[in-house]
Amino acid sequence: MDRFEHGGRVYDADGRRRDVLDFSANINPLGMPTSVRDALINNLGGVEHYPDPDARALKAAIAQRYSLDVENIAVFNGAAEFFYIYFNLIAPTDIFIPTPTFSEYERAATAAGLRISFDAPADNMIVCNPNNPTGRLRSVDEILSLKAARLIVDESFIDFVGDEQSVKKFVGQRDGLIVVQSLTKIFAIPGLRLGFAVAPADVITQLDRAKDVWNVNYLAQIAGVAALNDLDYLNRTRRWIEVERRYFYERLRSIDGIEVFEPTANFVLIKFESERRARTVIDALAEENILVRRCDNFRGLNGRFIRMAIRLRAENDRLLNIIDSGGRLN
Repeated sequence: MDRFEHGGRVYDADGRRRDVLDFSANINPLGMPTSVRDALINNLGGVEHYPDPDARALKAAIAQRYSLDVENIAVFNGAAEFFYIYFNLIAPTDIFIPTPTFSEYERAATAAGLRISFDAPADNMIVCNPNNPTGRLRSVDEILSLKAARLIVDESFIDFVGDEQSVKKFVGQRDGLIVVQSLTKIFAIPGLRLGFAVAPADVITQLDRAKDVWNVNYLAQIAGVAALNDLDYLNRTRRWIEVERRYFYERLRSIDGIEVFEPTANFVLIKFESERRARTVIDALAEENILVRRCDNFRGLNGRFIRMAIRLRAENDRLLNIIDSGGRLN
């Protein structure tokens, strides 16, 4: 498995999308909001024009949704784009990345030639909260007390948890704090690529000058505005995930031979008693066209770990029944 390979690999060798049940990507299974779908359809003709280079409507929607100032917001072609631009722009000499976590931090830091530490604090630090793939959620106080001159907090899954767990409002109060967030997971639009960063105004100015002037395409901007204004969808998602996450967790805990890391967002990490059993389960799931995220390429994990998104109840039961059987299909 490639060192920086991600989940969501639903395409065949010819680039055609396969008919699979994908638990490997942590996307909201409620699907794209109807409001977003309608907005895309109604505005499709707009692709004949360049997108707004300042993404004014999108930034205004982000500011309203999260109670932020527009001058503290920069938007990106997916949250991952931020890391490539930031590391090449700000160019810190070193970065501390606590592991296991999202591999794109390391990939972006390596591309920028940074010295990376995985076990010793440095002046610059990245924290994913809730963390991918472990699901660990650090409290607001814990985040703010971390010792780093520059602290980047990736809150890409925070919308599954609740606004009270976010540290966005402390940007400008806690020195060196920057918060980055994806909007593709919660709103099920990963194919559009959309994210944003919250930072002091002078950092936002630097980021805007360094990126492609049209880095967020027209349809992504339209989708973002519609999604951020759809609070009914967000509230429905949170009610759903609270119930389904508990069900998923308790079912897994009842299975012998695996360790379950308690989830806080929309995915669960488990550890099998042996790599052999993990491979057996993964292979059995693949025979049923079910994908999960192998974790042997996460730094700090190995072939005994897999991560699974939480999907709809009937889909979850299909997955859980195979895990419960130890990979032995009927």
